[in-house]
Amino acid sequence: MAPLIEETGAALADYILRARPKVDSQHLFLSVTPPVGPFKYASSVSRIVRKRLQHGGIELGRVGGAHLLRHSLATQLVGRRRPINEVADLLGHRSINTTALYVKVAASQLAEVALPVPGGAA
Repeated sequence: MAPLIEETGAALADYILRARPKVDSQHLFLSVTPPVGPFKYASSVSRIVRKRLQHGGIELGRVGGAHLLRHSLATQLVGRRRPINEVADLLGHRSINTTALYVKVAASQLAEVALPVPGGAA
């Protein structure tokens, strides 16, 4: 589970109370096109995210949509020095090697924690 900033919590509460379709489903976000219910394809969510980012004036490259949000979260967490196993758990990675990709982003931080090479210059 990830903590929510206050604005995100308020936006989710507003969605649940005022905008979420009134249907019997345990899914939080629902497709509003009939029949109303959970999204059938991950690509539907990615398309919505991409459209909203473009509407907000954010230039998107080849990678976009929901994956961009996951990548941004992981990059932020690694940048804030969260333990790599915590990031892996949050993203649902089975292997820490999958999450290791995000450590590359924080390469400048690696120099700060690197141990000196035995027999090397001090």
